[in-house]
Amino acid sequence: MKLQWADQFQFAGYYVAKEKGFYRDAGLDVTIQKFDPKKLAIDEVMSGRSTYGIGRSSLLIDRMHGKNIVALSAIFQSSPFILLSQKSADIKTPRDLIGKRVMMTQDFQDSISVRAMLNSQDIRMGELKFLEHSYNPLDIANGKADVMACYISNEPFVLKEKGIETNAISPEAYGFDFYSDILFTTESEIHNHPKRVRAFVDATLKGWEYAFAHIPETANLIRERYNGQNKSLESLIYEGEVLKTLAYRGNQPLGAITVDKFRRISDIYRVMGLPQNEKRLEGFIYEDTAHQTVPMSVDERSFLHVNTIRYTSTYAWPPFNFSSNANSGELQGITADFWKLIVERTGMHTSFVPSPTWAAVVDAIKTKTADVTLGTSISGDKEPYALFSKPYASFPNVIVTDKTIDFIPGLDALEGKKVAIGQGYGIADSIAKKYPKITIMGVEDTREGLKLLSSGRVDAVIDILPVVAYLINADHHLDLKISGTTEFDFEVRMMVRNDYPELKSIIDKAIDTITVAERQKIFNRYIAITYEKSVDYSWVYGIGLVALFIISIFIYRQFEMGRYNKRLLRMATTDPLTQLSNRIRLDEKLVECHQYYQRTQRSYSVMIIDLDHFKRINDTYGHLIGDISLVNLSQILRESIRDIDIVGRWGGEEFMIICPETNIDGAYHLAEKIEEMISTYDFPHIHTLTCSFGISECREGDRIENVVGRADNALYRSKEEGRNRIYKG
Repeated sequence: MKLQWADQFQFAGYYVAKEKGFYRDAGLDVTIQKFDPKKLAIDEVMSGRSTYGIGRSSLLIDRMHGKNIVALSAIFQSSPFILLSQKSADIKTPRDLIGKRVMMTQDFQDSISVRAMLNSQDIRMGELKFLEHSYNPLDIANGKADVMACYISNEPFVLKEKGIETNAISPEAYGFDFYSDILFTTESEIHNHPKRVRAFVDATLKGWEYAFAHIPETANLIRERYNGQNKSLESLIYEGEVLKTLAYRGNQPLGAITVDKFRRISDIYRVMGLPQNEKRLEGFIYEDTAHQTVPMSVDERSFLHVNTIRYTSTYAWPPFNFSSNANSGELQGITADFWKLIVERTGMHTSFVPSPTWAAVVDAIKTKTADVTLGTSISGDKEPYALFSKPYASFPNVIVTDKTIDFIPGLDALEGKKVAIGQGYGIADSIAKKYPKITIMGVEDTREGLKLLSSGRVDAVIDILPVVAYLINADHHLDLKISGTTEFDFEVRMMVRNDYPELKSIIDKAIDTITVAERQKIFNRYIAITYEKSVDYSWVYGIGLVALFIISIFIYRQFEMGRYNKRLLRMATTDPLTQLSNRIRLDEKLVECHQYYQRTQRSYSVMIIDLDHFKRINDTYGHLIGDISLVNLSQILRESIRDIDIVGRWGGEEFMIICPETNIDGAYHLAEKIEEMISTYDFPHIHTLTCSFGISECREGDRIENVVGRADNALYRSKEEGRNRIYKG
């Protein structure tokens, strides 16, 4: 394994993996090859003299030039790279570098962060005087160089120890923040020795995990055994603390690496005139880690690598679990969509084990013929053989009765009545304990219970709101209605076999990464649509201090706004952070405008707005300040538009304004007005920000995607050419 720099904490994970025996335990005999400026890691690995190496983002250029290298993991999510100078030299900005003597290795010169920063400031590489790197930070103090390429975690502290004050220029401050210290190998190594690659990556990450958890101990190990630079213990500890923040930046898992981030790097190289080949990106990221975005321990990663996760479910619990086509066997629904997000973010390999009934699902977990089921609640009788994940959704259990029943204020009103509940449903135990006078009739599922209720064989059915609403509508039970709610909420969890605590932990971490907007999108897909298909009317009654109950939310169009009803409507149409229209409402408005255009030939325009350098705001001030900035920008947009316009959050830091009966010149005038309002607004904490704009107008023969696509392309051009601009598409 070839290092790319002199020994220091920058390579602590490799030292620890070797010294603690992690490589040996993985069946590996690893030699750590010292840094040699005349033998770059990329050349050593390509020649076969090294099996693995450490590189920078310039590895992408090597890949584009035909070198069949593969990126295995990125140890640092943000680069520690800076350009360092003595404070007395007064070099503070990239333009101050023009004509200066800069010590920088070739791979540093090829790195995207350096090239992009200089390019953004209209500086050509030829305007700098590059010197051979001496790797001695004192050379910027003794006059041998003006500037040195180095890491913020290392040389500034070394010079400060010697009383030398410095200035640093960081590409991150100019919006260019990319991976660093990328572990890589060749395609042939992955093809010929896949198990060795997996073992090496896992043992290395285990070494890094230990190093960051025991920084003083690791620093002492480096000082005693890997200290060719004679660094002090204090400087090594300082380096470890700084690098730890970069390794876990953005709450990313240790070593995380994605194609999307490299695609962005490739796009920037392309803008700077360096040829890029999209096909060369295929296979550049090690597939075993390419899709992992959940922070996992090495033991958890290893668990996923050696296990195919078998998940089981019935098809009989819509809208949570169902199949739209009985012959396809594909599981659909709310739980399936949450599971897809978890699988995508953990990179786990899965197989589906369908079960005919809920009892069969429980038996599969109990006998360990399946590993996890996707939707249940905590139940004491299952705890001897099952573990339960965090809840990922919560819904009230509601009471369904004959339509002639006006209102049921609570479960007390059902005493002496027959109530149908699915066999094995947790709500049955809760009701039996608190309301022993209610006769509970176990049924195969809620669909069967509703049939019994329609035929008069039971007095009520209880299940969670989305399920009964979906089934009443789907099976056309016009004689039934939701007559009240219970005091029992249903927290939807996943149930895992009890000898797989690693799987429970992984699922919990993945649930934590699912955003409010993503949850909304899933609920909207199944819940809001059910509501929109409803055809009847009903009323909501309130008693005492109890909040207004929601009656027949999914069956009736006319209803009073109760607590739960309000939440569903908001989920269907409103972004929770900004209170603007969400993506679904914007899509609806686009359809309305386009259909009106097709009938009348009266045009409409679309504007997409992107907040510039939003990641920098989050990284510098924190996500709370980032959210506040989005809310303030939303208010500006809301105040800028006409009553007939609609503004919404298109996604992330992107917003869309749809302007009916407006041509592109009118939209441009509106964009200028918004741009001026933003420029004079004092945003809390950050004070100023800018936005990029892309606008388009509907044309003859257009489809909706053509109109939005031109606006999006115009926005991309605006960002490409310096941001804070308005372009027409």
